[in-house]
Amino acid sequence: MCCARVTESKSTEVRTLLLYAQDSRGLGHINRTLIIARHLLAAYPNHVAYIVTKSPIANLFALPARCDYIKLPGRLSLAQVRETREERERAEQPYRALRSRLLRDAALGLKPELVLVDHEPLGSHGEFRGGLYALKARYPSTRFVFGLRDIMDDTVTIRAHWQKLGVYEAFENLYDGIAVYGLPKLYDVAAAYAIPPSVQPKLHYCGYIVGDRPPCDAALLRQQYGLPQNGPLVLATVGSGSDGYPVLSATMMALQRLKARFPELAAMVVTGPLMAAEHQTALQAQATSWCRIVSRTDTFQLMAASDGIVSMGGYNSVCEALALARPLVIVPRATHKIEQQIRAETLAAYGLARCVHPRELNTESLANALEWALLCHRQTYAKRIQELIPSFDGAARLTAYLSRWLGPPDSRVAA
Repeated sequence: MCCARVTESKSTEVRTLLLYAQDSRGLGHINRTLIIARHLLAAYPNHVAYIVTKSPIANLFALPARCDYIKLPGRLSLAQVRETREERERAEQPYRALRSRLLRDAALGLKPELVLVDHEPLGSHGEFRGGLYALKARYPSTRFVFGLRDIMDDTVTIRAHWQKLGVYEAFENLYDGIAVYGLPKLYDVAAAYAIPPSVQPKLHYCGYIVGDRPPCDAALLRQQYGLPQNGPLVLATVGSGSDGYPVLSATMMALQRLKARFPELAAMVVTGPLMAAEHQTALQAQATSWCRIVSRTDTFQLMAASDGIVSMGGYNSVCEALALARPLVIVPRATHKIEQQIRAETLAAYGLARCVHPRELNTESLANALEWALLCHRQTYAKRIQELIPSFDGAARLTAYLSRWLGPPDSRVAA
């Protein structure tokens, strides 16, 4: 009788996962972290998850059951205030210190069984360093895994950044594993980021992480958005939209040119929730009966209904398009980071996408690339993707990888 009660108590013990999603703007990290959380919580019904993020739009996402998020504050300022880089850096310091304290308190208070840190091994600007090491010191049984998106930035920048923050030391002494969200034949992270031989056994390639394929009734979607039922459909999407206006502006002009070649052409343009209001208004003014403009929608579902896609080079958008085998034109961001440019050029070299560099972005270059997408032989394209990327089940593979510390998933759930 006593043993039965103990067994029952153990089976209902709540165990905690802590997921850090590095996002100060944009959708990518928080979206990927939520995909991972859904898979983990489905496999482990006695676990709960807390996602720590600075994302200003985390509240736009639906959380799975047994999941909550902890919002880290960003620094707010007045739009009319102009600051130099040095002034902005000084003003940020108290907020970084505040976030560091919050991260430390959250980690020690939640006492997680496992911590999965996304993108920045010690948190943005090292803000999570103190919390992670304090957690390891106080609760030695806690396990730490770093989730590494394969392409981060140019290798020289990443190596210097990691060296400065003490990331290589953390790989040696803090982290139990490094889950790579990619494949070595497309991007070898050990070579790219000079990961020491002593750390390389901790590397585990999980493949690309994509959400569950959405149900898609293409005719119903066209009807929902008031688009023509026949003819090819182009989707243009720029993630959160914060810096996507030049891409969509050029896309609108390219679509007008393509309309002469493809009279039944239809298009959906998704601005993203963070695009400036004046830019959204300018695009809305160009909407037509065959080209609809929306701020936010299920872009994965629209991808499934489309015949060609224009996108910036973010990890999530690119992986979703490839998972659906929809011919993809990438206009990568090429400002403070070249991550998207590296991704676009890598995929273009393998014949999986067309890359239009921002320096070469104009009506003609984009129209030519889109024409390739619309005329692309779908089965040949899908076969090429399959040869290089056999599956997009990275979240399931990550869950299996984490089971070495969490224990086997509940077989009743897995079945």
